[in-house]
Amino acid sequence: MAKFKKNLNPQVFLEISIDGRPAKRITFELFADVVPKTAENFRALCTGEKGLGESTKKPLYFKGTHIHRIIPGFMAQ
Repeated sequence: MAKFKKNLNPQVFLEISIDGRPAKRITFELFADVVPKTAENFRALCTGEKGLGESTKKPLYFKGTHIHRIIPGFMAQ
């Protein structure tokens, strides 16, 4: 019998709205086992926990970010 590795990678989500109306939730698995720094940076941008940028003083989060295209099962741009 094959043994399967339990998935320990974190998951995050973004709530998407279209023209101000709630649309869908996009869930991402972050491959922390492969790219730990990138996964942690993306996770922090989802939570907004890093506050403001040092030099820009702008919020470090995805809230309010515009997405112009979503390809299901592949990517959001």
